[in-house]
Amino acid sequence: MVKTYPKGNLAAKIRLLRNVKILFSEVIFGTPGKRCEGSGLCRIYTVTGAKRLDPHPRRVPVILLINSKGSLGLRLNKNDLSEELHRELFLGPAFIVEEQFVLPKYFARKLGVIQYRVPAGAYPLQARGNWLDIVF
Repeated sequence: MVKTYPKGNLAAKIRLLRNVKILFSEVIFGTPGKRCEGSGLCRIYTVTGAKRLDPHPRRVPVILLINSKGSLGLRLNKNDLSEELHRELFLGPAFIVEEQFVLPKYFARKLGVIQYRVPAGAYPLQARGNWLDIVF
């Protein structure tokens, strides 16, 4: 079954699978230890929480999900990326996480996991039309 989830200017057709949970959110890409410069996951906000923040050039709407294998996935639309951020982080074959990122407890609970850590490393980027997928 395919269901369309419209959320702001984010509309994704997602094939619903058993045991897959999704959460619309916004991510600031960067390294926490470098004040959100560099490559990786710096901060994650709820869509509602992000509306209260000042605009940030590295903040992008995303879909977070825990796939059927228990891995954290992130899906984003290329149209939501600035040219600079796209060139800097998303042109190569892999997304680089320079510093480990711990998924905040609120997001982990909403996705049905107790805790999730994204270790530093390189994660394959998969392009699917206008979407980019990363599985950690």
